[in-house]
Amino acid sequence: MLELKTANTLSTQTNNAIEQVIATKLARAVFAGFEAMFAEFLNITLGAQSRFEQRQWQSVQSAMRERLQVYERQVKNVSEAVRVIAFKELNDPRLWQQAKHIYGHMVQDHENQPIAHTFFNSTFGSIWDDKKIRTVHLFVLKAKYRAKSRPFDNLVSRISLQNGFSQAVEQLIYRQSFRVGFTDLAHDVDILQRTLALGAQQQCRQVYELMNLNDGYIEYANSLFFRNKACYLIGRCIAKNGDNMPFAVAILHTQSGLKLDAVMMGADQLSLLFGFARTYFMVDTDQPARYVDYLSVLMPHKQRFELFNAIGFIKHAKTEFYRYKVDTTNNSPIDDKYIIAPGTPGMVMLVFTTAGSDYVYKVIKDKFSAPKTSTKAQVMAKYDFVKQADRVGRLVDTHEFRYLAFDLNRFSDELLTHMRASIGSSMAIANKALVLKHVYVERKMTPLNLYINQCDDKQLNNVMLDYGKAIKELAGANIFPGDMLMKNFGVTRWGRVVFYDYDEICPLTDCNFRDLPSSENSFDELSSESYFDVAENDVFPSQFKVFFSADQQAFSHFCQQHQDLFSPDFWLQCQADINAGQLADVYPYKQSWRFQPGLLPISLINFWCVKR
Repeated sequence: MLELKTANTLSTQTNNAIEQVIATKLARAVFAGFEAMFAEFLNITLGAQSRFEQRQWQSVQSAMRERLQVYERQVKNVSEAVRVIAFKELNDPRLWQQAKHIYGHMVQDHENQPIAHTFFNSTFGSIWDDKKIRTVHLFVLKAKYRAKSRPFDNLVSRISLQNGFSQAVEQLIYRQSFRVGFTDLAHDVDILQRTLALGAQQQCRQVYELMNLNDGYIEYANSLFFRNKACYLIGRCIAKNGDNMPFAVAILHTQSGLKLDAVMMGADQLSLLFGFARTYFMVDTDQPARYVDYLSVLMPHKQRFELFNAIGFIKHAKTEFYRYKVDTTNNSPIDDKYIIAPGTPGMVMLVFTTAGSDYVYKVIKDKFSAPKTSTKAQVMAKYDFVKQADRVGRLVDTHEFRYLAFDLNRFSDELLTHMRASIGSSMAIANKALVLKHVYVERKMTPLNLYINQCDDKQLNNVMLDYGKAIKELAGANIFPGDMLMKNFGVTRWGRVVFYDYDEICPLTDCNFRDLPSSENSFDELSSESYFDVAENDVFPSQFKVFFSADQQAFSHFCQQHQDLFSPDFWLQCQADINAGQLADVYPYKQSWRFQPGLLPISLINFWCVKR
């Protein structure tokens, strides 16, 4: 009996030792994959300045798309390695819990511990897929997994104002190193000095007063922020008492050389630059989490997941969003229930939200309403296409989640019945949770068709002007929205029009724009049946007028500025420009903020005139 007991003990010890060895190898494999992912991500990012200096705009677009593939590719590589390492124990939850514990110690003091945690979560999720995943296997909600703000002094530099504000601004620009020169740097710096001073006077009086006393300093991020055809110098003017005014200086590379094009001042203007409808910055840093800490100081109303997203760490942004979602749910009143999102119900998506939320949740329906004929897979491919595209500030970004849990108590019986009928195959109820197997999360906006009902005539004119500009800017980025009904566009708090319904979106160059053929028989044109052959990719711009059939006043305003959208000529010219390799200029700031030749920006001139 004693011998049997000893044998069992030895067998248990041997099994425990084997499990420990395998768990350690799993942890090491995931860590090696994380380091490889980060290195590849950084290597692509490091080329951003060179591409900007050489005006390689097509390469900028290619690098952006390539960088988006890095994370998923490395997760796949690690998952394949882990399958070999774990072998029979691959689906042993206890083994994975051990591996998580070991991995946690490995990255405990890592500079980018939060992103390393997310990489482990992604690898585990890719292995387990649709199996029940418990948070005990993930680095998610516990306080110890949530990064605390850390010092960012090594990421920034400071220039004292003791020799005068103008000289400090001059140093700020002259310290930036480029391999190409400015067209007229002295002129640009002069306008920047005066614009910052007037901006401080308008937005932060104490900073302005200390500027005049040559007190305080200018602080700036050591790394430039590159995106599309521009780079941005980010920083703030700081008074001795701590008051500060954030700013971002836009630098363009024109045919004749570099130029300062605009400056955004204050947290609100910076938030437009870091908006949710823009593609991602490339920032040369191996300390992205600390950069998020710094950006959070400049834009305190921005959530951490928004800032991680803005600098390209979109997978970790999802982890941060999940924490945000859980926290806001726990801190909201119990009667803050989920509801169908305001607006016209979609034919392809069920969309729900809460009245107090800034976000909506979109789930692909089990069956699409006529005349939609797409499949779920095709709709998902459209959303993936948008993720890879240059969104030019006109396509809302999405976070794609699998197995996202919600508090079941927040859903009314009526809504649950509606959801079961519409998205039953995509949902499951477990204990007190409603779990969505696949869901997209987007920023909430006011649907354009609802917005125009609460506008005065001036607001209606402005939003119709921007509606047409949105369509044109998307066209310049080789994007055709497809269904351009107003219900598929939203209006942001800045009054900016953004597209958010992607089930018919496609590259503009895939479309065949045609004039509507005339018929010798007038009855043909009245028929509900087509009297001519129509291919799948044929588009007839003259028919776009139907998008305004419900509101003639809106249509009148639209036509004043955008009549050209109803002719194939506009669209064919866009295609020709795209095929010739041209990329349209799209600015993430208002036209009135741009530096005028020899003058201050129009917005500040107007402010100065009013004050005087």
